[in-house]
Amino acid sequence: MRRIPFAILLLVSGAAFAGTMYKWVDANGTIHYSDRPQPGATEVQIDTRVPTGPAPPVVRATASDSGAEPAAQFRYDDCSIVRPANDETLANAYSMSVGWQIRPGLRSGDRVTLALDGQLVAGVSPTGTSFTITPVDRGTHTLMVSVLDADGKGLCQSSPVTVHVRQPTLYSPARRPVPTPRPRPTPPRG
Repeated sequence: MRRIPFAILLLVSGAAFAGTMYKWVDANGTIHYSDRPQPGATEVQIDTRVPTGPAPPVVRATASDSGAEPAAQFRYDDCSIVRPANDETLANAYSMSVGWQIRPGLRSGDRVTLALDGQLVAGVSPTGTSFTITPVDRGTHTLMVSVLDADGKGLCQSSPVTVHVRQPTLYSPARRPVPTPRPRPTPPRG
């Protein structure tokens, strides 16, 4: 069975992509997405066409409105990771603090997800603006943050941020202390 992480689907650019995905939650509470039906999965329509031309105007609700913004016209202006910086190297790091900004602020019912190397990170507050990933393995990693509506439809996604984590290797030989020279015995005088 081939599973396609939702974050990777949102990376598709340059061409229109619309289709049906299936979403389900396993016994551990992990959300999965697939292009094939699964037992207990719900159908999710994906539409990640790259907009052409100017962005539609953002319509804000006022006190005279009925109280809710039309969902079809709302659009996030910015979803971006602000910490760590793209191509940053973290030396001797065993955890990584990730911060992001969403503009305008998160609407009620929308939630934030964080992906590390294409996999959703568990434990991220759906309304948070930062998260510390512990432990983090050494190597090069890709981070992305997304905003999803209550139905799991992607509303906004950051550009991928690449981070290099450096840690001491277990295979490098330990530094040995330089031996102290022994004093030479002095010959007896005689």
